[in-house]
Amino acid sequence: LILVGKEELNEAHWKKQVTMALKKIEVEDLGNMEAIELKESIPEEDSEGRGMKDLQKKEKQLSVKVVFHPSGHVLLVGQKTKLTKKCITMKNILSHFHWRLSGKDVASGQ
Repeated sequence: LILVGKEELNEAHWKKQVTMALKKIEVEDLGNMEAIELKESIPEEDSEGRGMKDLQKKEKQLSVKVVFHPSGHVLLVGQKTKLTKKCITMKNILSHFHWRLSGKDVASGQ
């Protein structure tokens, strides 16, 4: 038995609750975006609303986590509906700094 506050929960019931919650969690791989360098390139604050603090604020609002994986990939972790419908701003911030990090001039095609 596991004590939670003043209630005792059967371990099987607790495991079922955790399993059900985990089924709702999805991982979206945004691809190899040079994650470690990307994270370092995002300023803490940005006047355009694209800084790390803005990204963290969105994480909290949406209950979604951005993972900068050592493999270079950037992952979004959260409920599937939020990943598909609500994470546009987060993806835009990451894409903006990935584009800047790549050093490519989109206008000239280089």
